[in-house]
Amino acid sequence: MWTCKKCGRIFKKTEQPHSCSKVPLEQHFVNKEKAKELFNFLLKQINEKIGKTKIISLPCCIHLFGTYDFLAALPKRNSLEIRIGLNRKLDSPKLIQSVLVSANNYKNCFEISSEKEIDDEFISWLKESYFLKS
Repeated sequence: MWTCKKCGRIFKKTEQPHSCSKVPLEQHFVNKEKAKELFNFLLKQINEKIGKTKIISLPCCIHLFGTYDFLAALPKRNSLEIRIGLNRKLDSPKLIQSVLVSANNYKNCFEISSEKEIDDEFISWLKESYFLKS
């Protein structure tokens, strides 16, 4: 693992090309109060049920790190798009898309519009991603 000395982001490869640009977290939630509520609820659930996280607020989205980058959140006006990396494609009606990104890694995407969708099953997938060794 390599940590960029300039921005603090963690990568699998040394000197991995990236942008060090960051934005204030609140910028993602301008006129998106529902997304902010969902994000805060999600973050609380992760911290209580999975483990501590580091938040990296990039221009494109919000990344959460445990030991590894395990979740990307894209706030929308009334929902939160969540992308998690797993070594398998999930089979669930909750899933909106699953994309093979490398030989053994899938990006599994969800659209969360209510706190009830952040249930035990969803938390179990986040936990799997949190502890997955990339």
